[in-house]
Amino acid sequence: MLKNCLKVLLISLGFSACSDTQNSRAYQLSGSTMGTSYNITVVGENRVDPDIITASLEFLENTLSTYREDSELMQLNKAPANTWINISQDLYKVLKISEEVSLLSDGAFDTSIAPLIDLWGFGPDKTNFSSPPDVKDIQTLMGNVGYQYLMLAADESAVLKTRMVKLDLSAVAKGYAVDVIADLLATNNINNYLVEIGGEIYASGHNAQGEAWHIAIESPEYSAERIPVRIISASDLGIASSGDYRNFYEVDDVHYSHTLDPRKGYPVNHKLASVTVLADSAARADALATAFNVLGTEQAIILADKNNIPAYFLENTDDGLTEHYSSAFTAYIKQ
Repeated sequence: MLKNCLKVLLISLGFSACSDTQNSRAYQLSGSTMGTSYNITVVGENRVDPDIITASLEFLENTLSTYREDSELMQLNKAPANTWINISQDLYKVLKISEEVSLLSDGAFDTSIAPLIDLWGFGPDKTNFSSPPDVKDIQTLMGNVGYQYLMLAADESAVLKTRMVKLDLSAVAKGYAVDVIADLLATNNINNYLVEIGGEIYASGHNAQGEAWHIAIESPEYSAERIPVRIISASDLGIASSGDYRNFYEVDDVHYSHTLDPRKGYPVNHKLASVTVLADSAARADALATAFNVLGTEQAIILADKNNIPAYFLENTDDGLTEHYSSAFTAYIKQ
């Protein structure tokens, strides 16, 4: 009998994992970080000091946050163009993953989108607009939007901005934080665990029943109630989602998604409601989910199949929600 259940809530999809803590010697840690919550479930007898978890997450916030004016990221945003800036290993790794996904998606993922996020009212200082931004303002900002304006040093120690780009890492930072905590657990000889931060996940080993972790994908319908629509089995994988149904605004009955297309400067406008991606790391899954959400179902599935990426899509149609998935995703569907 399942006695305890950890609800793992994604920003756009809901994941749940349950365990019999009495029989499995599982334990859980939870708290707040990056403007959201984290939940860690460990199966087995080994333990990790919660203070180490807290310290690691605090360090990452001070490195990657746009909500802290003194963070390393914000200092980089203020730095002049055409000058090599020394950066930490963590920031370099996040920028490298971001660059790889930007290249893979031909710019559908782009961390230099920060000025547009602010302009559209989805940045740290959220603004309620009575009308969308002026076209001229969007065009002006687009002059400094482009992943190609950021160069990473080969020795992994520095970055160069060829234009005054400003970065927002919110579409990859939580996934990276999940990976950091997963690595921390592994160094403490913990092999069976589930780490979730703000909905981004890394599942390692097995759950309390000795099986791969069972993850529920939530319906992206506009409702306070969270309803699972598909169960997947995953182990030693990062899992992330992207969708607009919990972060958007409407003006004159027009829906404006928080997901912006960095190639155009406007919110995405298609029928894709949510996408879930599995990858070798939560950071990569996080970035890919955003890229696929920008691309839309048809283009994203083509890209996923070309690169053997497991991805699951829920699309709004006249007949209700319709699911689609890449060929690689089939192996993870729990029958």
